[in-house]
Amino acid sequence: MLVEKSPLSLDEVFIIACNLISIPESEGANGQINDFNIDIDFNIFNNLTTPDSKKVIVSISGNNPENPKPGYSFSVVAQGIFKYDPGVKVKKKDKDFLITHSAIPILIGQIRGYISTLTALGPYGSYLLPGINMNHLLAVKSRSHIGDEQA
Repeated sequence: MLVEKSPLSLDEVFIIACNLISIPESEGANGQINDFNIDIDFNIFNNLTTPDSKKVIVSISGNNPENPKPGYSFSVVAQGIFKYDPGVKVKKKDKDFLITHSAIPILIGQIRGYISTLTALGPYGSYLLPGINMNHLLAVKSRSHIGDEQA
């Protein structure tokens, strides 16, 4: 099946912060490794100098470092610059949808690959971030934060 090119493209992506530690199993542990909650947050910023672009920042952390479980404890923050094709007319509603349903998942995928690569040589092997329920993530975010922020 032929695909239609999206009017939104990833212009650049950076890992802007990263922390990873390995938490050893304690004596009498139950053998569960990397059994912890994942926390994700994101922010979307308007680019005042380039109106057809957005800066999106996604942070993902796993395993509370204050009370960690055996396995990896990590925090990664990625920043992506996304641009809309100026030759394609896109409604504001559709632009917002592209950011939430395309740009954010793209950055989550970038972080997933980064964490997997970082942990590949770790004592517990490569950690693969689980699938994310984007509908739930967006619903929780909309309840806690309203509107875009200016960058």
